[in-house]
Amino acid sequence: MNFLQLPDNWTDQRETLRRVATHVVARAQAEVTGHFALMPLPGGFGTPQFGPDRQRVRASGGSLFAEHIESSPDGSSTARTDAHMIAGSSIRQLCEQIGVDVDLDFSVGHDTPALGDPDATIMLDSDTTTVLGDWWALGQRAMDMAIASFPDPQAAVSRLWPEHFDVGTDVAVDPAGKPGVRVNLGAAAGDGFHEEPYLYVGPWGSERPGPPEFWNAPFGAVLSFGELDASENPLAQAAEFYLQGIALLR
Repeated sequence: MNFLQLPDNWTDQRETLRRVATHVVARAQAEVTGHFALMPLPGGFGTPQFGPDRQRVRASGGSLFAEHIESSPDGSSTARTDAHMIAGSSIRQLCEQIGVDVDLDFSVGHDTPALGDPDATIMLDSDTTTVLGDWWALGQRAMDMAIASFPDPQAAVSRLWPEHFDVGTDVAVDPAGKPGVRVNLGAAAGDGFHEEPYLYVGPWGSERPGPPEFWNAPFGAVLSFGELDASENPLAQAAEFYLQGIALLR
């Protein structure tokens, strides 16, 4: 086994954390900057540093961390981190603790998870955050290995999208031979199509060249959490999966 075991009632756990990622973590950055850009971080995920006091909000294990730089009148500065338990709190309480207004309308795209009752108690297994942080980190490394292996990939900046709860990028399939043809690469937390986490290769067009068994999803190809959990070298297998998809499309 390469990863922590998925918690019981994985779907509910995943969707609970997706609500926290959207309506607490992403909202915190958007209220200051007008946009959001989440990323995998050790033990979980969070924002990059943002705003004049270099804030960062991140989830790790069962806790929400709010980090910022406090400036003093004498010109000195101090880094400060406040930690809040996620389980047992509510969305509203977490937002209040980090200075975010949960009553403002907020969207991360057409699949934005519903806010639901912001005062309901959050029930979250801390392993959910850890599993996903490790999964996204592996997917990011594998994507980087694939992208770095061929010239001029014209890769988009990867980011963690709370809308679909995946880390993804897109790259040019073959800038010289097939200009404008691109493919999505990503690591998803799971969804209605595939409940457990999975990696994916998603061509922008309808072409699916090569072995039909590789293209095992309506949107392209997937490699599941379970397959990589049983792998002798999950990182190498993940990178090879991305490389095979790109090679077939080229």
